[in-house]
Amino acid sequence: MPIKPENRARYPAEWSRISREAKERAEWTCMHDGCTARQYDVGFWNASQWVRIAGPCDTYSEAKQKAADEHFTRFGDEIGDYKIIVIVLTTAHLNHQPEDCRPENLAPMCQRHHLAYDAKHHATSAYTTRRAKANTAELF
Repeated sequence: MPIKPENRARYPAEWSRISREAKERAEWTCMHDGCTARQYDVGFWNASQWVRIAGPCDTYSEAKQKAADEHFTRFGDEIGDYKIIVIVLTTAHLNHQPEDCRPENLAPMCQRHHLAYDAKHHATSAYTTRRAKANTAELF
């Protein structure tokens, strides 16, 4: 996931290396319980289950091409029932503190599970940000 510009200073300068090492420790697999998605997998979500149809590929470009080829093979020019996607692993901070880069606080996850893991934290942050921008006080 892209780092928001306002949070960039909270990440160490060597974040790319730290994140890559976390993914290597996880063998490039999503750490969410039961998820089998891997870096640059090509497939689709069937309910909550990842269905791999190709991959993992060596590069994002290769995976994107396979995804396009698979979509065309299955659906032609039609939209189709499933959206064929490429998995890109992200690295989640389990305590939501980007400054805390201890290995035990980092978990590589596919985008779907990283967003789900952070959902409550994002909602709270968004509420706080909106309230601060509105410059209003709490009533209760």
